[in-house]
Amino acid sequence: MFNIKEFEIIYNFIKENNKTEANQLLISFRAKFALHPDYLFLMSEYLFLEDRIYQAIDTLHTSLLIDYDDMFLLKNNFEKSNIKLIDKKFELFRKLFKITNNLELLKDAEDSNNEQKRLFFFNKLQELMPGIGFNKKP
Repeated sequence: MFNIKEFEIIYNFIKENNKTEANQLLISFRAKFALHPDYLFLMSEYLFLEDRIYQAIDTLHTSLLIDYDDMFLLKNNFEKSNIKLIDKKFELFRKLFKITNNLELLKDAEDSNNEQKRLFFFNKLQELMPGIGFNKKP
């Protein structure tokens, strides 16, 4: 699912609820991958484990933001998340919005089963959460 082998290891630790090992690896990769979309997904999963729901939503939103920013990906030599991982991101969005009882975004996340609907969802998040973004210089 991940292009970077170590990310798969972190993901497995998270799924095994091994917070200590997952956190240590996340910390060790932070300097190099802090804005990598797959790393941010892992951070979202970790924050979810820690019951830091709103931080998980923000981090997951940032991961999606980067996936839709081809210039940022190219500039940082990152790859867009693969479709399987994008599916996992939307699965996590559904869990998070269900916990927060945000029924509107939950429905939109549930309906995001193709690229056009995912783009609609992403644009809606951008409108609702305008503080998440990058300062782009012209």
